[in-house]
Amino acid sequence: MSRSLCILHANCQGDALRPLLENTTEFNRCFEIRQYTNYTRQLIPDEDLQNCRLFLYQKLDLKWGELSAEYMLSRLPDSCQHIEIPNLFFKGYWPFWTNAVKCIDFADSLLELLLGKGLEPEKALYLYLRGDAELLGDVCRTAEESLEREEEKERDSPIRCSALLRERWRQEQLFITVNHPGKTLLFHLTDSLLGFLGFDKLSATMRREYRHPHEDFWLPIHPRAGHMLRLPFASKFRRYQIFSNRLTHQQYTRCYIACRKHNVNELLVFLRNMSSPKDIARL
Repeated sequence: MSRSLCILHANCQGDALRPLLENTTEFNRCFEIRQYTNYTRQLIPDEDLQNCRLFLYQKLDLKWGELSAEYMLSRLPDSCQHIEIPNLFFKGYWPFWTNAVKCIDFADSLLELLLGKGLEPEKALYLYLRGDAELLGDVCRTAEESLEREEEKERDSPIRCSALLRERWRQEQLFITVNHPGKTLLFHLTDSLLGFLGFDKLSATMRREYRHPHEDFWLPIHPRAGHMLRLPFASKFRRYQIFSNRLTHQQYTRCYIACRKHNVNELLVFLRNMSSPKDIARL
C-alpha cells in the first residue's frame, strides 16, 4: 500500500517532531513525510503541494509572502488536510535573551548593557552574576508576558501546549533554549496531533527511546533569576550540557564575555570546539 505525502513546514522544531511521527506505526503506515524549513525560506515545489494529503505547518504571517500560511493553504488541493502546529517559544527562563543584538549567538541584553557601559569584563561579570534585584528587573513579569503570548498565538489552533506550559514550567524545565521545547512539550504536541488524526498516542517505548536532536546544548539559566522565579533546577552549581562539556552558568558566561571581548560572533562554534572546561581558566 502506497503512503500519502505529508509536508512538514516548520522551523528547527520540525527536526524534533519528525522522528516522533515517523516512528509511530499508524502514522508511518499512512504518510511519508517531506520536510521543508520555513525560516530558511525553502520553497516547496508545486508538484509536492499538489500531491500533498496532509500539510503540517507553523503559521507565518503575510510578510513571508509565498511562504505565508494564507498563500500556502491557497495552493493546496481541496483533498488535503491541513493542521497548524505550534511554533513554541518561551522567554521565561531567560528574561535577558534578545534578538536585537546580532553580533553574538543567544545575545543577553543584561550582559550587553553592562559591557556597553565600558566596564572591564571581570567587573561586568561580577555585577551580572551577583544579580541585584534592581539590575535584573521584573523577571516574573517577563515570564508572564511570554506565557500570555503563547496563549494568544494558539487561541485558534487545534494543537495547544500553553496550558501545559503554564501549569508546569516552574516544576520542570520545559524548554532547552528559548525556541527548543523539551521532551515533555514535544510528547504533548505529538500526542495531540496524533489524536486529532485519529491515531493512538506515543507508545511508552517510543517515549523511552526517543533522542532529542537539540539536547546537546542547554542554554544556562541565570541562578539569581532562577531564584526569583522559584525554579528548583536553576542552581548556580548546575552543570548544563554544552556540546561535549558540562558547564555552570558562570563558566558559560565567561565564554560569552570572552567572545565579545575578542569580537567572536560564533559563540556556539566556540563552545562546540572547546575541548575542556579547563580552557575557560585561560580566557
